[in-house]
Amino acid sequence: MDYRTSILAQGVLIEDQLLEDIYGLYFGFISESRALFDYTRYIEENQLDPIDYKVFMRANKRYIELIAADHGLLPSQLFYLNTDGHILVASELVFICLMYIDPDMLRYFNTLLTDLTADGFALSKATALRLAEERIPSDILHNIIKEREKASKDNDQ
Repeated sequence: MDYRTSILAQGVLIEDQLLEDIYGLYFGFISESRALFDYTRYIEENQLDPIDYKVFMRANKRYIELIAADHGLLPSQLFYLNTDGHILVASELVFICLMYIDPDMLRYFNTLLTDLTADGFALSKATALRLAEERIPSDILHNIIKEREKASKDNDQ
């Protein structure tokens, strides 16, 4: 069974990058509390082999239904056709969708879950970078860069 794809009469502007660690993932809002992500654009920007969103919805029906029920979403609130021809998907499905269509994201999320389970916490790359920038003085960061450049040159010789 396929979920109904709702056709949007008025386009949704998709320009917000809400998850800074994930390149090419853009969101827009269909209402104040309902975000959608651009499935088509993510595939295009990451140069992935295209997987029809209907293949995704069929293969992940069990998980989609579970997440939709947890968030009180109707089947008609999950998949949309934007006026530019792009497929938009409810933001609640973003992680299972990314793991399905992008092998690198599956690896990344698996690493995060492994870190979380083994260490009790996990940080995204963007968060780790932001924390370092906020807490490590600039002179120390410059020294780290110089050391790495020197080590890289030594390894090349």
